Amino acid sequence: MPTLIGKIEPGDVIGRCRIIRELGRGGVGTVYLATHQTLQIEVALKVLSPTLSLDNPALAERFIREAQLAARIRHPNVIAVMDAAHDEATGLYYIVLEYVGGGSLSWHLRNGPIPETKALAIITGIAHALVLAEENSVVHRDIKPDNIMLDLRGVAKLADLGLAKHAIDSRTSLTMGGSFMGTPAYMSPEQARDAKVADTRDDIYSLGATFFECLTGKPPFEGETPYNIMSELLTKPSPRPRDQQPGISQSTDLVCRKMMAKNRDLRYRGAQALLRDLQHAQMFGDAGLGKLEAATFDHESLQAREQALTYGVETSAEGVAMIPEAPGDSTITRPIPAIIVPRRADYGVFRAAFLLVMLVTMATLLLAWLGPEHPLLKNGFALITNHPAATPAVVTTTVQAPSPPTTAQNSHSGTVKNPVTSSPATIPVPREPTPDPSSHPELFPALTGENPATPVTAIPPNASEPTPGAVPAMAAAPDSAFAARTIAEAGLDKNSLDPTGHAQLLRIIGKRDKSEAVPTTWTFYFYDKNVSSTNARVVTVTGGKVTKNSSVIVDATHPFPWIFSSDEKEIIPNDKLAVDSSQALQTAQALLPEGVTITGSEFELTQKDSVPPIPVWRVTLWAKNKEGEDQKLGAVTILAEKNVVSESTLRSDTVVRR
Repeated sequence: MPTLIGKIEPGDVIGRCRIIRELGRGGVGTVYLATHQTLQIEVALKVLSPTLSLDNPALAERFIREAQLAARIRHPNVIAVMDAAHDEATGLYYIVLEYVGGGSLSWHLRNGPIPETKALAIITGIAHALVLAEENSVVHRDIKPDNIMLDLRGVAKLADLGLAKHAIDSRTSLTMGGSFMGTPAYMSPEQARDAKVADTRDDIYSLGATFFECLTGKPPFEGETPYNIMSELLTKPSPRPRDQQPGISQSTDLVCRKMMAKNRDLRYRGAQALLRDLQHAQMFGDAGLGKLEAATFDHESLQAREQALTYGVETSAEGVAMIPEAPGDSTITRPIPAIIVPRRADYGVFRAAFLLVMLVTMATLLLAWLGPEHPLLKNGFALITNHPAATPAVVTTTVQAPSPPTTAQNSHSGTVKNPVTSSPATIPVPREPTPDPSSHPELFPALTGENPATPVTAIPPNASEPTPGAVPAMAAAPDSAFAARTIAEAGLDKNSLDPTGHAQLLRIIGKRDKSEAVPTTWTFYFYDKNVSSTNARVVTVTGGKVTKNSSVIVDATHPFPWIFSSDEKEIIPNDKLAVDSSQALQTAQALLPEGVTITGSEFELTQKDSVPPIPVWRVTLWAKNKEGEDQKLGAVTILAEKNVVSESTLRSDTVVRR
């Protein structure tokens, strides 16, 4: 057996490669820059540590075998394996790799974050490599900036594809039960628990953590030791890139957050889906936000949280459990002031009560929609529901909406009255504690910026007990979108209305009127396949009267209004429209600092192109700046089903406060 050389020096020959200098060193071995003497090109020579090859001959053989498998993967975004062998002269095992001269991504990040466009290009390139890896049933398990190389043109290439799962790095890697776990700062929570279950979604998380570092200049979780990092990883929600770099686009922020979702089921289902979103974000930015698969991420996170709550498990929107493990244990590692976790023994009772209240609520809302003149009520159903034995005991809460400012400064006519009012409305709800958004920035992103003081909830905390006989329905304020919708539908053909008396709605737009703080003109787009080629009827209501009823759509916001046509899949389900424009306005105003008076607002209710479809309100606000001119403050996106803020771009630092 040949004697292993103790130290490799420049000029030494291993196989057909002459060493030039050392490039990097790790627990598995060392990488050198070398010249391939036959091909006369520069290559990267990866040499397995002699200690490992002596102590574990099976590992040495696996080292070569994995290189043979990796050599079959050829792609512009993957570092190519050119050769692998056991050098008889030195006794060393080595792999010859393509040399990439632009340095590692970690080298480029040494001075902080890189521009968003460059970060998107790098991560998109590696996503291409992940698509190829997924097609070949290969899981990398150790994606990180050190394993991403850039060539002289800036093209990103993934290193060690097919090899990283067998790496053993004593400084940054952990082994538990003989299972390699990757690099703690970039690994997914499930990989941290058991690397054997890793699949493409774990590589997507690691690439997302790398993306986060590209955008912010540091990894998502840090600590003095690998175990400290893993503790942060397993107990805290993933951070948001825009919280640290507000200039990042919403589309990039959403894609990165979906990649780093703690709940594996909330991540991209595969590399191809991730690649589509990255390419779309590259091409269109925030202009194509609604087309991203990640556009539904906040909604899906809240749904997952609500589903967990039905089983008595309190989690963050990212899926990190936050309830005590033992019955009766009141210790919660993360403070949650507004949430009281029920005892495990009460979970069954809580679920049964919750379901009962929801059934009664749905039945009551249905009766409210039908109205007192409906034949069902006239023919005796009301007598049945009024029977004492048929009246369920329902805990109800009166919702008194907070009053908006009563006056608004007008750039043209001084002071005008704000017509937004709201009557008390009784809504049956389960006695379930309402989370405080200011305590949960991961659930309410709009409250994490300039003004986190005012909680935004569908049920205000000053609710009182209901009066007997109150109708459990949300009252529409004067000049609200829903009040105007009722007027618009009254002029439609009765055959186009459904049994609830509503037409199929596609869109609502309330344009800003500079003489009022809220719109008095509303335009409704109803789906009607019997009118023209657009399949839509447009009805405009101004000051409580129908001023336009047309089947021709002229929409200045659409790039080609003359070819606009609607599709049946764009219809917004009526059961998802629980939030009127007045409520959306109050929610948006609650995000402003105290003393800021709005002078104008615009509304748009539309449906995101997602599965499942999500109707949202986009509320744009104005106020007077220090020069006395109307200043656009930004916009707030609110889920029209739950009154939850999903996005906010409000800025109020230049406006006048009372």
